[in-house]
Amino acid sequence: MGTIRLNRLQDYWKKHWLFNLPSFSRYMSRDRFMLIMRCLHFNRNPLPGEPIPADRLFKIRPVIDFNSKMIQIYYPDKNLSLDESMVLWRGRLVFRQYIKNKRHRYGVKLYLLTEPDGTILKFAVYTGTLDDHGGKGHAANIVLHLTEEKLDVGHSIYLNNYYNSYGLACKLLSRKTYCTGTLRVDREKIQLK
Repeated sequence: MGTIRLNRLQDYWKKHWLFNLPSFSRYMSRDRFMLIMRCLHFNRNPLPGEPIPADRLFKIRPVIDFNSKMIQIYYPDKNLSLDESMVLWRGRLVFRQYIKNKRHRYGVKLYLLTEPDGTILKFAVYTGTLDDHGGKGHAANIVLHLTEEKLDVGHSIYLNNYYNSYGLACKLLSRKTYCTGTLRVDREKIQLK
């Protein structure tokens, strides 16, 4: 599938002469493949008697450890950008988001710290208001979390008005980090941690 690119996963099992790729259906049925994809995770389930982890992302935690690996192997230039992205997800998930104006309306919300060319440096998955960065001052807490390794060295971060606030700008400036973006007049002052 990495070599032969089709628009949808189901297209690999189509019988139409334009899509006929017998190498996929010869080894696994479409329904079996989709069931495996639905149940795919990267961490073992808790054994009977073991407590269920409070971390909502424990099944994909090894994949999320990308952040620590990226910090070890790559250091970015001065300019950074912070924004969010939606990963399409229509299955059952407690923290699935619905955003009316996005192309993928349902999905998992990611906060991304990137370089101008699109290289992802660090990301955080939004798991609801109960996570470490949720609640009051949520946007500013996300910015500080994603940039914690990049503070005090003179980076410039570009933010949209969802994240930017006067208090955040002062906090970043005190940590020798510059931010650029529009400020909303109606944004109330929030005490940062």
